[in-house]
Amino acid sequence: MYSLKLTAPDIRQSVTQPIEFEITLTEKELKAVPNVKSVEELYATFTTYEVENDYVVHVEVEGTVSIIDHVTTKLTSLEVKDSEDVTISDDAERTDIVFNQGAYEFYPTVLALFYAAVPVRYSAKDVDYQEKDAYTYMTEDKYEVAHEKIVEEGEGSAPNPFKKLNPKDFE
Repeated sequence: MYSLKLTAPDIRQSVTQPIEFEITLTEKELKAVPNVKSVEELYATFTTYEVENDYVVHVEVEGTVSIIDHVTTKLTSLEVKDSEDVTISDDAERTDIVFNQGAYEFYPTVLALFYAAVPVRYSAKDVDYQEKDAYTYMTEDKYEVAHEKIVEEGEGSAPNPFKKLNPKDFE
């Protein structure tokens, strides 16, 4: 696993000047997002704010990936971006990251932000309905309407054995 450690002086420095790192993902880390075929560029920026006796580190991950368009199945370029505030404190109950061996390890946070920024399904087209030989793609709203119609017409579902029963027969 890649390491991205910031020391206490690094964090104090990022109060006045943000710190930026270029991030390179391993093949194993990239396998967690199978629709992403490559990372064109990826940066993590750290900006720190002092809040009472603590530091709040604003971690921002931003970059460009080559992703498979789930409608056209072609590779397309997509900008991804996500951020999170991480509290660092001497009080163990208020801190989000543990101080270990003289530094704070931010790589898991950066990796989680990258994964959160990448959509599970992506399409450059705004498609609400598309019919192909092997499948039909539709929005949830269109599916609900189509499903209601199928149920009303009695198609596509098992016959209801209780349909012919008269509730008055059981009074």
